[in-house]
Amino acid sequence: MRRLLLSMVVIMALALCLSECRRKEEEPEKADEERALARKAKPDIQEPIVAGGFYPARPGELSAQINQFMDDADLKDLSGKPFGFMVPHAGYVYSGPTAAYVYKAISANRIKRFIILAPSHRMYADMASVLDKDYYRTPLGLVKIDRKKVKELIGKKSWIAYEPALFDQEHSVEVELPFLQVAVGEGLEIVPIVIGTPRLEFAQKLAVVLDQVFTGEEVIFLASSDMSHYYSYDVANTMDALALSRILNMDIQLLEDDFRHKRAQCCGAGPLFTLMSLFARRGGIRVEVLDYRNSGDTAGSMSRVVGYGAVAFILTGEEKPIEPGREEAELQKELKLIPPDDYDITLEDKKSLMRIARETVEMYVRENKIPDVKVDSEKLLEKGAAFVTLKKHGQLRGCIGHLVARVPLFLCVRDVAASAARHDMRFQPVSPEELPDLEYEISVLTPMKVVKNLGEIMVGRDGLEMEYGARRGVLLPQVPLEQGWGREEFLSHTCMKAGMDPDCWNTGKVKISRFQALVFSEKDLKQQ
Repeated sequence: MRRLLLSMVVIMALALCLSECRRKEEEPEKADEERALARKAKPDIQEPIVAGGFYPARPGELSAQINQFMDDADLKDLSGKPFGFMVPHAGYVYSGPTAAYVYKAISANRIKRFIILAPSHRMYADMASVLDKDYYRTPLGLVKIDRKKVKELIGKKSWIAYEPALFDQEHSVEVELPFLQVAVGEGLEIVPIVIGTPRLEFAQKLAVVLDQVFTGEEVIFLASSDMSHYYSYDVANTMDALALSRILNMDIQLLEDDFRHKRAQCCGAGPLFTLMSLFARRGGIRVEVLDYRNSGDTAGSMSRVVGYGAVAFILTGEEKPIEPGREEAELQKELKLIPPDDYDITLEDKKSLMRIARETVEMYVRENKIPDVKVDSEKLLEKGAAFVTLKKHGQLRGCIGHLVARVPLFLCVRDVAASAARHDMRFQPVSPEELPDLEYEISVLTPMKVVKNLGEIMVGRDGLEMEYGARRGVLLPQVPLEQGWGREEFLSHTCMKAGMDPDCWNTGKVKISRFQALVFSEKDLKQQ
């Protein structure tokens, strides 16, 4: 009996020993499997491209430089809640002293989430590219990207996507990150957005989306932008003072006009317009310039400088955010463009004009030639005035026209179509690759009538022209419908289009004219 018990004990011990040996043999296999899974789930990281160029690549030197800049920034106390900032993005020795004012203000707050709106310096694209990666690396470590919000933004509109080319050689996001890492510390999270176009219309649409996605969120918006580029010291100061005055007064339309006519300059016009439009949607009115200087003040010569501004957009608690706007398609169900009462052309004439517009654009873009077109229609041979509007994926791509009938209508359409494709100063010229994506719209105008009573103006029927001296601004009848404006808003925006104050229409000094338009697109013609 004793021998039997002893044998059983020995057998159990051997079994335990074998089990333990087998477990130890399997552990390396399990560890290898876990390591393989970890490798498979390796985070997607955006690598820096200007470390060691725009700023130091050694962490100790970089953090010391940033801390010194922030220590030197003589920032007054900002009452209120920071909503956003305009901040420069040049090499640190040039723009760092000004950027430090923004980040010193940020360091005084507990907010740790930032939406970085940055321009594209090397590639034009009518879109916003949102960085769909896990982290952005700098010499100071990894910055977490809020990928959930990235996915939400990308799902909102076709023109919001992740386009790697807009990030791969772009410094305007990266330069802001080491400053943020020092100012914010642990818990920093970002959403990087590179805006491929400086157009105000695009910025306003992007602002609507950002307003929807980040309503109620504890975030700060950063518009990454330098100011005037490569003018003399005195000229730069004059240009930048004008731009800063427009920003302080939230005169976004006048600022856009100054940029277009080169009275002022910001390489980050798209991000700045987006921030200002978004701030206006939230009811914001308080703007403060924290610092301004140019490279002649910091580390360069005074003969050819770049300007830098640090601007704060502050919420005071007294704002009245505007009601969320209705979608354009919903608005169009209620408001229809009213055709002229006493003017029309046949369906065949409309198709002829549309064919002329498309053939002209395609030949002019591909061959730099204007086609020799002929028509038989008496209506098209009469003198006429028209605008041709080009859109790409629903977004404006060019629009130019004549207000006064001086040439036959078919030649007017031909000539303004070519100009809309290549000579609209708001856009880069249309490229051959874009031609298949273009959508065409033609507006044939009736003669101008001077407005004697503002009650004559009907939104949806009339286009407007404001004229005072050499200043002139025109908006087509469809514009207020697309924007959801009432009569007074329509009048104010036409004033601003002319580079005048929004209330110029109410001074009695401005000549106001109205006209009507017969508007048709390729889609309209296919449905008839």
